Amino acid sequence: MVPGGIVAVAPIGELSQLEGAASAEDLRSVEGFGSASRRCERLAWRALLRDMEPESSVEYLASGKPVLKNSQYKHISVSHCSDMVAVMLSNEPCGVDVERAERCFERVHMRYMSEAEAALSDSKYWQGVVWCAKEALYKMAGREGVDFKRDISVKSVQPAGSSWHLVAEAFSLQVELQCEHLEDGHILVFTL
Repeated sequence: MVPGGIVAVAPIGELSQLEGAASAEDLRSVEGFGSASRRCERLAWRALLRDMEPESSVEYLASGKPVLKNSQYKHISVSHCSDMVAVMLSNEPCGVDVERAERCFERVHMRYMSEAEAALSDSKYWQGVVWCAKEALYKMAGREGVDFKRDISVKSVQPAGSSWHLVAEAFSLQVELQCEHLEDGHILVFTL
């Protein structure tokens, strides 16, 4: 639980199992997907949503962003990596991102991370944490054409074991985020 919402993560299962457990609505939502991995991702997060909010349904904006219907929550954010999905439900705009902790950000981190952000932590996971934080904030804002390095900045971090509390600035707003280094080798970041 997070203030005003909930966050859940689940592994992405096998396509045959996901299709077997999917609702007719879920199956319709992946009809146009040629890629098995895209079908798995969509069906996995929709299965997780059914566990979280059984009576809810999902519609999509023209941008592809999911919108909740028939839910006690007003907002949804979804993330996936190669083997995991995350869903956040909230009554406020929200964002969530999940990545494998071992993912290599070394070659690209200078495109999204400032020198000031790099200096905030010497953790081997820090580049991934900043990426996840900026992805979560991007999803929360729902804006197009965002430059992660220019438009979003992590200002501070307070580590506490496997959890970190972050403060970031995005689009003239100060936002707090929570980062969890999950035992299964994933980084999960969500807005508070």
